[in-house]
Amino acid sequence: MPNILMAITFQLGWFACVLSGARGQGKLALLAAAAVLACNLKLARQPLAGEIRLIIWVTLVGFVVETVNLLAGVFSLTRPHAYPWLCPVWLVLLWTQFATLLRGPFAWLAGRYKLGALLGALFAAPNYMAGARLGAVNLNDDALFSVVMLMALWAATMPFLIWLAQQAGGTDRGRTGFENAERRA
Repeated sequence: MPNILMAITFQLGWFACVLSGARGQGKLALLAAAAVLACNLKLARQPLAGEIRLIIWVTLVGFVVETVNLLAGVFSLTRPHAYPWLCPVWLVLLWTQFATLLRGPFAWLAGRYKLGALLGALFAAPNYMAGARLGAVNLNDDALFSVVMLMALWAATMPFLIWLAQQAGGTDRGRTGFENAERRA
């Protein structure tokens, strides 16, 4: 049941952040992300330190990935902000929220890097397309370019996120993934 609640809160947070991007309402994105994080951290597996560490890393990865997407012209923002060459806050907060799913609803992907790559390639691009329909971004005029780039990027990124989730904290009596690896070595 906690995994279902985490997925539902993420979807609500995703929708709020995308709408805030479309309408230029950054406060809505911050409030939505804070609510999702509070709820999902309450539902998260222990220890919370590993979950917070994972959230920080995934947020940083997301900032880099989306900044590269902007610079490469995969998409553009419908509401420019002060630093148009950098990923906006509302988009970074989507990654922050997504991080809470990696050790919850997506925990079953642990060690399944090829499957993670496939799922990332298949399911990420439609989210960007939905964001474009809601008015938050504009895909490149060559939509095929955008879709192929998003598929490739997420095929590479998702296995890395799965690995990060494993390193952030294992399930072996609260030890982190790093400690588990050292113990096995």
